[in-house]
Amino acid sequence: MMPRWQRAHLTVCALVTAWALMYVAVDYLHLPRLVYLPHARAFTVTSAPPSPLEMGYIGIWLWSMAAGLASALAAWLLLGRRRTPASDPTLGLTTAWTITALLLAAAYYTWHNWP
Repeated sequence: MMPRWQRAHLTVCALVTAWALMYVAVDYLHLPRLVYLPHARAFTVTSAPPSPLEMGYIGIWLWSMAAGLASALAAWLLLGRRRTPASDPTLGLTTAWTITALLLAAAYYTWHNWP
């Protein structure tokens, strides 16, 4: 039976990886997202990049958290059916993919903020 700590580790890796990839995908694919307009004190849904006065991160966070939670739930349920422990290379590879996804997301937004 898979130890509980391995199941938790792999689930967190799935959550963080999906969150980071969706955080980039929302901007790159111009998915419709919730945007807050502070000057109007209103919310709107748009797929256009927000202007400097609009707060688009709210919609990006909502998309990312939905993807992360869905991925974590699927991983938790699927790993609960597994009867053998995960190997050390599997644990290392999933951790490496999680770190890579975070670095790719950071690089994407750093590139877009470059002067």
